[in-house]
Amino acid sequence: HVMETELIEVNKYFFETAKHAGFYTDELRDLVVRTGTLKDAENVPSRIRNLYKTAHEISYRNHIEMQAAFQKHTDNAVSKTINMPFEAKKKDVAAAILLAYKKGCKGVTVFRYGTRKKGTLLRFPDTD
Repeated sequence: HVMETELIEVNKYFFETAKHAGFYTDELRDLVVRTGTLKDAENVPSRIRNLYKTAHEISYRNHIEMQAAFQKHTDNAVSKTINMPFEAKKKDVAAAILLAYKKGCKGVTVFRYGTRKKGTLLRFPDTD
């Protein structure tokens, strides 16, 4: 019998910031734990929401720029996962891989959100 466990990871520094700045509430904590994002947390200042983004909220270009910055200073390959939305098309994935190549990255992993669900095949929403 296989037991499935869901682990929740929360940035503890966000909650420290929220408490220090005076906008922490139990409702905010519950929202973050339930949704995993601050994008709908209207009581959180926008500058804080922009600072504490999830990997899925960061554009693939910014993921690659970060990887390239590290790669520039090491001989070994730097590993980085580029998160893309489920709606990403083949041309978007190809653009990400080409950008990583042009920036000198030695390897890149693309993860399209929603493709790891049980029984889901890696399919693109269109043929582009």
